[in-house]
Order: sequence, then C-alpha cells, then structure tokens
Amino acid sequence: MGGHYASQGDAVSRPRSGTRPAVPGAPLYQRTYSWTEKHLKQLWSDILEQAELLETGGKASTHFLGSVVLAPSPQNEATFPQWLVVDGQQRLTTLTLALAAIRDHIAEAQPEEAERIDEEYLINKRKSGNDHFRLLPTQADRPQFAAHIRGAVTDQVAGGGVAAAYGFFRRKLVAADDPAAPQDVFRIEQASTSRLTLVAVTAERGDNVHRIFESLNNTGLKLSQADLLRNYLFMRLPTRGEHIYETYWLPLQNSLSNDELEQLMWLQLVLDGDDRVRRQDLYTAQQQRFEHGEVGEPEIEIGTCPRGDLNPHAR
Repeated sequence: MGGHYASQGDAVSRPRSGTRPAVPGAPLYQRTYSWTEKHLKQLWSDILEQAELLETGGKASTHFLGSVVLAPSPQNEATFPQWLVVDGQQRLTTLTLALAAIRDHIAEAQPEEAERIDEEYLINKRKSGNDHFRLLPTQADRPQFAAHIRGAVTDQVAGGGVAAAYGFFRRKLVAADDPAAPQDVFRIEQASTSRLTLVAVTAERGDNVHRIFESLNNTGLKLSQADLLRNYLFMRLPTRGEHIYETYWLPLQNSLSNDELEQLMWLQLVLDGDDRVRRQDLYTAQQQRFEHGEVGEPEIEIGTCPRGDLNPHAR
C-alpha cells in the first residue's frame, strides 16, 4: 500500500499522478451520502478562506481534508484505470458536487469555462454509461448524482442528500458572486481544486479493502452497526454481492432509516435464536455467526435477507 499528497482536482481526475483519467467508484458496502448542512458549512468556510488567501497572495499552507483510500477495481483496464474508493467517498462526492455547482453557476455567462470545468473534473467526454463520470458514488446515490453532473435534474431525483448538497453550493455561489469581480468564482474553483489537499493512499491488488474500511471506523462520520454489518456481508459475497444488494439491501435502504435497518437486522438475529444479543453488539454477533463453521455465499445470502414477517417488501 502506498500514499501521496494530492489536491482535490487530482484525486477526482487522476488518483495517481501522471495516469490517464480514471473513474473512482464507491463499493457496495459504502454508506449512502450523509453529509449534513453542518458539514457543508464547514467545508464552504474552508474554501472561502483559501480563496481569500489566493486573492491576497497569502503564503499560508493549503487546507488538509484528510485521507482517501483507493483500491484497484476488478474492472480496471490498462488504458482506463478504475478505482474503488475505500474511504473518502463523502468528501469526494461533496467536492465534485461543489464543482458541478460552479460549472452551472457560470454556464450561461461563460459556457466555455463551464465546459472546461466539466471536462477537467466531472466527466470523461468520450466515454458512456458509468464510465462517463469521473466519480461514481454508491449505487443508491447514483441517479441523483448523475443527474446533477449531467446538469439535467428531474423531479424523480430532485430530493435527498446529494440534491441538498448541490443546492447548498448553488445558493452560496449566488451570495458570494460579485458582478464587479467575476474572478471571485474562479478563485473559489481554484481554491476547491488546488488548495484543499488529501493524502491519497492506494491499496495494492490483493489487499483486503473491506478490512481497511472497517479499520477506518475512527475517521469521518462514525459508522453504525448497520454500516459495519453491510461491509462485512459484502466482503463475504464476492460473486453474489451485486445481485443481493440490488434485490434485497437497496429496497430496504431506500424505505428505512439507518436506525430502522439496524433494528430490523437485530430483530432477525433475535428471532433466529440469538435472543441474548444486545443491539449494540449486532455486528459482532452476526460476524461470529457466519464465521462458525463452513458458511458459504448461499447461507450468507439467507442471513442477509430479513424474514418475510419482518421485511416490509415481502409479499
């Protein structure tokens, strides 16, 4: 595993210095976008501080945002590198939405500059499908995220945390924009792409990225029992993970809060016979359950899917 410092712009467009444009994507086990206005306000304050330093020529150091852990994607190609974002998805998603908001803020008055931002940080112009996007968040957030990167938001994807973050940056840009000083918005862009630094840690092929994710529980927003359990389950489902996520986990995740999902998984464990397990020990108990004896993917799939009398999607 190796690491290096990178700006936000580098982290989105080139996880390793000198490589071709890449697509960092979030694995199945990552949580959905969960930054609140409190987090967004702090980031915006940091961006404005760095933009002011650019305006005054200040020599202060760049602002450190933390680490991003990347691992080679199973779909990696020599001519088109792809990476899994093991840790740092929330920050990269937020900063990408900020750049999309800057692009849309200037699009009418300066379409060429808007196109430049699009092609440098947001899209791979000559690619289609998921490869069109420089960053892919976890599956549940992709319709919202893709709509804002494309710049054509529909009613079906207008709500949720991704839309709220994009809207936050659009409002802040309107408030910060001085018609007499149009360069202000470009200083904000420059601050966002070159004055916010990250430590980019790249795992080698064969490293257990799920274990890395689990060990990073002490950074960013604290992981819940449901987050840890999701990580563990998909670690044990290398071939069936995509199907199980789309069929069982995503519908539950869309209809239940994280707390309700955790409660559901705990109740299933209790009804399956582990009636002494405390809810705060859900992850450890489920881990022990699957690691006792020879448990394959079919058994884990059964354990992943809540019983019919608990599952609100069961018919």
